[in-house]
Amino acid sequence: MSTFLFNNNATSTLAGAITNVATTANLSPGSGALFPNPSTGQIFAATLIDAATGTLNEIVYVTGRATDTVTMLRAQEGTTALNWSAGDFFIHQLTAGQMTGFLQAVATATARIVTLSGVFSMSTTDGSIGLNRTTSLAASSTTLPGGAAVGQAFMISDLQGNFQAFPVTVNAPGGMTISNQSSIVLNVNHKKASFTYYGSNVWDVGGVY
Repeated sequence: MSTFLFNNNATSTLAGAITNVATTANLSPGSGALFPNPSTGQIFAATLIDAATGTLNEIVYVTGRATDTVTMLRAQEGTTALNWSAGDFFIHQLTAGQMTGFLQAVATATARIVTLSGVFSMSTTDGSIGLNRTTSLAASSTTLPGGAAVGQAFMISDLQGNFQAFPVTVNAPGGMTISNQSSIVLNVNHKKASFTYYGSNVWDVGGVY
């Protein structure tokens, strides 16, 4: 998943025409510095608008910028790749796709309760999980979600105070580590542990006792 970058008041025009299959475009000389400069895993959104009528538009995701030249993913968010002329507008502005993504990230950070011991699942829609194990008492285990976004955090709480008797093993997703370990064992009663994904296959763990 890419991270969106943002600058304020970044507007330019195309220095030359581009076809509907072009993946690079030259902006008005000297205007490139107004825009973000993405590196690996980063993008910014821009909208192309025709200068003649202002009625045609195409959203692109810019994956790289070299001075005044941008590299783009064309026809994003349901728009169509079009031919564009010199002088058409290239505007860095918020899009519905970006805003919907932000709303979903908040809305899906839900809390849920696990009542049984054993293996339980975690997904990217979890925000916190409370273990309220009162039946079928035994040790438990889970694996952190492999599709987590950078900066996304998950909480596991001991609601019954039985982590010492029935510990919980939290495994890193395949190819990842948690604080340089393949798994972490929660075995202190009333422990609340938070797991945050920092990208580059690395998770961090923090606990409150």
